Amino acid sequence: MVVTITFAQAQIVSGIVTSTDQMPLIGANVLVKGTNIGTITDIDGSYKIDIENVENASLEVSYIGYITKTFPVGGSLKLDVVLEEDSEVLEEVVITGYKKEIKSNVSSAITSIKTKDIENLVVVGIDQAIQGQAAGVQVTQVTGAPGDDIKVRIRGTGTFGNNDPLYVIDGVPTTGNINMFSPSDIASIEILKDGAAAAIYGSRAANGVVLITTNRGKSGKPSFVFEGYTGLQQSVGLPKLLNSADYLTIRNEAIVNANVHRNPANQISTYDPAILKDLPDTDWLDLVFNPAMMQRYSLSASGGAENGRFYMSGEYLNQDGVYQGQGFDKYQVRFNGEINNDWFRVGNSLSFSHTFRDIINSSGDGFGPGNQPSGIRYALIAAPVVSPTYPDGTQLNTTSELDDPVLYGDGNPNPVAFNDHTSWTQSRHRVFGNVYAELDLLPSLSLRSTLGGDFLFENEKLFVERLSPAIYSPTALTEGRVFNRTLVWNNTANFQKEFYGNRFSTLIGMEAIQNRTDYLGASANNFTRTDPLFRYIDASNPLDIKNVGASGIATEWALLSYFGQVSYSYKSRYVINATIRQDGSSRFGENNRWGVFPSVSAAWNISNEAFFQGIEAISSLKVRGSWGQLGNQEIGVYPFSSLVSNGDKVYVFGNNVVTGASIVETGNENIKWEVSTQVNLGLDMSLLKDRLSIVADVFDKTTNDILVRVPIPQAGGSTRPPFVNAAKIQNRGLELGLIFKDRIGQVDYSVGANFSTVRNKVVSIADSEPILGGYGLSDGALTRTEVGQPVGSFYLWQMEGIFQSQEEIESSPFQTNFTSPGDVKFADLNNDNVIDDKDRAHVGNPFPDFTYGVNLSLNWKGFDLSTLVQGVEGNDIYFLYGNFAYETQARGFNSYADILNRWTPENTNTDIPKVSLDDRNGNRRISTRFLEDGSYLRFRNITLGYNLKEILKWSTVDRCRVYVTAQNAFTFTSYPGLDPEIQANANDTRGLGISSDLAVGIDWGTIPAPRTFIGGIQIKF
Repeated sequence: MVVTITFAQAQIVSGIVTSTDQMPLIGANVLVKGTNIGTITDIDGSYKIDIENVENASLEVSYIGYITKTFPVGGSLKLDVVLEEDSEVLEEVVITGYKKEIKSNVSSAITSIKTKDIENLVVVGIDQAIQGQAAGVQVTQVTGAPGDDIKVRIRGTGTFGNNDPLYVIDGVPTTGNINMFSPSDIASIEILKDGAAAAIYGSRAANGVVLITTNRGKSGKPSFVFEGYTGLQQSVGLPKLLNSADYLTIRNEAIVNANVHRNPANQISTYDPAILKDLPDTDWLDLVFNPAMMQRYSLSASGGAENGRFYMSGEYLNQDGVYQGQGFDKYQVRFNGEINNDWFRVGNSLSFSHTFRDIINSSGDGFGPGNQPSGIRYALIAAPVVSPTYPDGTQLNTTSELDDPVLYGDGNPNPVAFNDHTSWTQSRHRVFGNVYAELDLLPSLSLRSTLGGDFLFENEKLFVERLSPAIYSPTALTEGRVFNRTLVWNNTANFQKEFYGNRFSTLIGMEAIQNRTDYLGASANNFTRTDPLFRYIDASNPLDIKNVGASGIATEWALLSYFGQVSYSYKSRYVINATIRQDGSSRFGENNRWGVFPSVSAAWNISNEAFFQGIEAISSLKVRGSWGQLGNQEIGVYPFSSLVSNGDKVYVFGNNVVTGASIVETGNENIKWEVSTQVNLGLDMSLLKDRLSIVADVFDKTTNDILVRVPIPQAGGSTRPPFVNAAKIQNRGLELGLIFKDRIGQVDYSVGANFSTVRNKVVSIADSEPILGGYGLSDGALTRTEVGQPVGSFYLWQMEGIFQSQEEIESSPFQTNFTSPGDVKFADLNNDNVIDDKDRAHVGNPFPDFTYGVNLSLNWKGFDLSTLVQGVEGNDIYFLYGNFAYETQARGFNSYADILNRWTPENTNTDIPKVSLDDRNGNRRISTRFLEDGSYLRFRNITLGYNLKEILKWSTVDRCRVYVTAQNAFTFTSYPGLDPEIQANANDTRGLGISSDLAVGIDWGTIPAPRTFIGGIQIKF
């Protein structure tokens, strides 16, 4: 007898698991049916598995949110699998940093915004796509000027310096402007809000992290998407100013009231109303605000095959400003590609963009280093009795040409002439992206190396033509060029394994970042020709060496990091995640260059427990908690080192003239990281068969060792004081998000809402005086940051009312010797019977009590309707322009028409004091008189669309949607300024060289966001 024993040889079967829309499914379970042999798919949905009996084996493939299926192998070594969605339990994939994760295994606070959430909303920039969509995230426009920046704050203000979040676009981190990218390219936006979610980014994540993933190609036939729209923008909410007749009435009354306290030699005469027949009645706001057009076009193409995919797109945006002289243009192209075989892939994400802005300063008054005069402010205060031109048609430059400062103004410019004489442009070119290579070393282990770069070329040019000896004199040109280069190299190893319900994954990696910024500036004046062809440095006439200036400097910084992350889950019930990152930054001295940032988080999917299966009302229930520490290196480039200025001191020794140097800023080699410690508790729940989803979070975010400048002894000279780690800020809050989706007949609809509240408090500022900010007109700082108060708290006198009689004045605390009926009555807070600087107090908070957003989506028979509403409640705004809106000046400035309700002996029931050229009582001092409620509710977007596909019957067209949109359609607010949506301005820190939130919510007069009506089309074929 011969016995033959045959051993089956194991063979490797591989493939890709995708969804029906050809998206790869990460973490899908692939099991050889009837055995314990299995694996999980990697980041691209691919898998490899050893099978001994290929001919008779079957693979059982499962993925949360999809229907489990069994596929016979049939001897094939290549088996691609397509899973169908289970609509009742569909699971969302979330980008968590350097990897992806299914939502049920996420144990930290992450808000995810997908393409489907914003595809029907018409937005100009990516930041607008975030606004109102995420709890705990406040997005605020700086001004309504086209192309202007938008500020994003995640869970409050955590430092006295830079509070901007870190943006990571396709794996490349940046803190630069994200509006140079196209919203049409966005596949998803993830906002990492708590310490555990953001800890993988360590020292740059204290202000939160925004992950942006762009579209990539899919296998299958090529797909093209075209979108084009055009729109009309209108200014809204402009105030009603005094016309010429009312202006003259108020001026005369102000003169009479001023003469009461003037000696006879200084008294002036009132104006005869008969002069009105010879005076113009100019509506300056009507001259500088006009309807403006905008248009945007984008085209994308995507496709590929099994071993290669691509996505490419182009965008053009043109937006004129509703305010004269403003405009914005953007050009952007993108190419994302990937080529792969069974075990190796290479790819790239690359974009090139160019933007060009025409700028007229939109806020402020030019006060402080580097600040320019504001065109809108000049338009608001220009007297209506002034004409923009002389009778012969030539342009008036300034009111000093009219020789009557009380009536016309004392030299403020003609607003139209000011805009015409300002040529301020900003041109940017940016190359941004990465290339990568990824190797599947084992079925469960992949290695990835990525090289990324951010190259920004910026040219800013300001040419101003002389208007008068006081304004734009002499004609001058200032030009600056900046080349900012950032290189990023990271390497990761990602291991994932699942066995007997245990799912284990680990990620280790390193990252090196190097930045160099080169600045080159030049200035010149004394230009003979001022037309555009001669607005160059060489066209000036250098009569004196002082007429030409030049400057140049380069800065560098680098960051070296090592990080690791371990995740474990058991049967999708219990999840735990731990992360640690070590960063070494050149921005700190050698003693404190390295920092370690750990985190841990855990989640319990209660609804996956056996005892929970009978509860039908609750579809899913998860509780989670996290703790993590994050760092902040956005503190300047060389704060550890003293800065020295050369050549500004000249000395004579005998017959020799030599130059010296001086210290302009004192360094501190012992400064260390600002560290934010965050604790988060969260709840994720779905009810009514997943029709209602609820996400709730409570958090405590405390930042220690915040850098502040501590005053140095007077013997130290006039240098700026050094930074020291001396402060602590706490933010505590609650976030709530709701989404309800259902279908009634043929109508599909969804309603989403989010709500968040944050309480900000300065806990300590060791060895330092209160920090002042928000420098107003002449009364010093408006804000005072100190212990027990929020950052940038308003520190003001308190208005109690208006004095009605001399007897009331005499029985009240002393204000001035000139106080009279009709003047403002201020509160005596310290009860010393004198109104002075000791009676100021913290009386206003620039941060809202809560923020909210509501979005509605309806679909019916090809029609779609979407609405986005966003608002804030409870914040205070200091209406600094109120010094002009509700007052008269010795100079001929206009006011709001509301001033007609000023106090007079016949009109005592008012909160506007009497008018006077002289403010002898200090009615205009910084007080609660100008502190306003900044709450608002704004309909950001209302869009109605219709898909023409069924009507056109084009077999080659998948979608042909036409739509109309209204942006900023309605705003409900009691705020009297041009726009309640106010952020910080450049007048906040008196040139201390920091970007901060020390002066949020101060309104100098700001160009408002326009209302825009848009018509467009989207075609997919």
